[in-house]
Amino acid sequence: MTFSPLGALRRLNPFHWSAGLVIRGMAELRIADHLGEKPRTASELAAAIGAHEESLTRFLRVCELHELIAPVAPDRWQLTEAGELLRSDIPSLRGFSIAVNAPGMTRPWERIADVVRTGEPATRAVWGLDHWEYYAANPDEARSYAETSASLSLEAADALVASYDFTGARTIVDIGGSPGTVLARLLKEVPAARGVLLDLDWAVPYADETLTLAGSADRAEVVAGDFLREVPAGGSHYLLKNVLCDLDDTGAARLLSNCFEAAPAGSRLLLLDWEYTEHSSHVHANDVEFMVLTGGRARTPAQYEELLAKAGFGPARRLPLAGHERAPIVLLESVRP
Repeated sequence: MTFSPLGALRRLNPFHWSAGLVIRGMAELRIADHLGEKPRTASELAAAIGAHEESLTRFLRVCELHELIAPVAPDRWQLTEAGELLRSDIPSLRGFSIAVNAPGMTRPWERIADVVRTGEPATRAVWGLDHWEYYAANPDEARSYAETSASLSLEAADALVASYDFTGARTIVDIGGSPGTVLARLLKEVPAARGVLLDLDWAVPYADETLTLAGSADRAEVVAGDFLREVPAGGSHYLLKNVLCDLDDTGAARLLSNCFEAAPAGSRLLLLDWEYTEHSSHVHANDVEFMVLTGGRARTPAQYEELLAKAGFGPARRLPLAGHERAPIVLLESVRP
């Protein structure tokens, strides 16, 4: 069979990386906000966003290619359903689309072959900083990351309160819980409870902002600190949502040991995280993302249970996550003896 480079390119699609950067560009330029009002020409958009008209016209063509906008007349575009997801004035994925396609996420992927060869994450090799230090040094990207976490955490928080009975909870300690979306939802669900949120210095302002807007600031304490060093003591419930996936086994064991030392006897540890599956699943893409950025990983329920047992916690009880029963997500409860 004769080799056809053009045909092979269509099958392999090695330019797929650029799609994410087109989405990021459209989000940063706030094109969706302006087209959300009414269809516009390139000239009208250029004036509205302060762009070079010819360059914008060419960019709009590729946005059309990715079905983010659609023509309604020659040189006039309207927003598509997919493009609506990039608006800033409604619940959307705008922050997410910027964060996952920004340098902090994408540049380490350039070293994927080195990561596979060495088993070491690439972020420090690229930036001279680990993943979280990078955000501390790049506040604009940190805010986009916080927006990402907020949009994804709200759905998880609703699922959590529908799946677990927090009746009797006195103090809920949310570890690595910025931007505070989950804790705010839990405090709304359990009016008698107080909350403590622990996260790194750069992440604390986002949690303060969220809890204040939710009207929960008077019942919550936001603590700046490193959970690999120490965890706030005295909680009735400790929550780890998508935290262990960012840690290698050594870091995960240290964090759980710190939780065990801080938790009173009879307190509950709730673990909500990605579940590694044997069948093909998008969790495998997430797993490699953790490998590249932080050295973390998705784990099987048995691996989570083993980590909990080694830290001293009692047998883990798996709970179905309401609305996500078929998703590669695991919810475990373990009691501190």
